[in-house]
Amino acid sequence: MFAPGDAEFASTAGSRAEIGWSQPSPRLVAMAAALTRLLAASDRVAEALTRHDRSALESSNELASSLVEEIGKLAGDLSDQERAEMTETAIPGLRMQLGAVARRNAYLIEQAWAVDAALMRLMLGVGRVGPDNSVSGYNSAPGPAYVDRGA
Repeated sequence: MFAPGDAEFASTAGSRAEIGWSQPSPRLVAMAAALTRLLAASDRVAEALTRHDRSALESSNELASSLVEEIGKLAGDLSDQERAEMTETAIPGLRMQLGAVARRNAYLIEQAWAVDAALMRLMLGVGRVGPDNSVSGYNSAPGPAYVDRGA
């Protein structure tokens, strides 16, 4: 990969302009910037989920929701030419990253729900008296409440 100051990078960029490629439109640049901010907000959602920080989760979700609205407006304003040029920008890569981040966040949410459900079962099961008047613990299978005399 070339660094921005390399001569080879500069000559490549010059030949790109000579071929007829132009800079992306300002709307595509704004969309790429909004998608990048949405990635950062999604990372903050994941961090809040792993830390069990409800206030950070709510603020990150609000930011992500506003960014989704902004991206929707930007996408609605794109012309057919800009939509065709979109494949030559960073936007398809950002969309793929957002898909991976969404799957990660969904997994983290699912795990948080499972942990909460297990904690609720544990809390509700503490001190519960079983059918044979013994105190049952978490996930203990109750024994029979009768004596099998035929055995």
